[in-house]
Amino acid sequence: MTTIHIRAFPPSVNSLYANVPGKGRVKTLRYREWANAAGWDVKAQKPAKIAGRYAITLTVQRKDNRRRDLSNLIKAVSDLLVDQQVIEDDSLEEEVHLYWSRAVEGCVVEIVAIDQQRAAA
Repeated sequence: MTTIHIRAFPPSVNSLYANVPGKGRVKTLRYREWANAAGWDVKAQKPAKIAGRYAITLTVQRKDNRRRDLSNLIKAVSDLLVDQQVIEDDSLEEEVHLYWSRAVEGCVVEIVAIDQQRAAA
């Protein structure tokens, strides 16, 4: 299992890309800034790499009582894990658990290789 703490709150999938005339879909400034900061958090922790199929648990800081869609936060985190080479590809994701928590800052990501998970059961 690999556990990673990302201090910055992940952006919603709704704010990852913008349509730019003449360029098409591009990453927003907000997404690029979050990915840069989160990438440094990941690098500093030197997480173990997960090969093949995996299960992911994402626990996200519950900042307030605003209505938010928790499932919209997984995409930015999954793409970050690919960019940082923690996982091979997010298409290998087989199981997802999402939680709100007032006990974390930003988010905590736990990744378990599916074969490891089944062997422990």
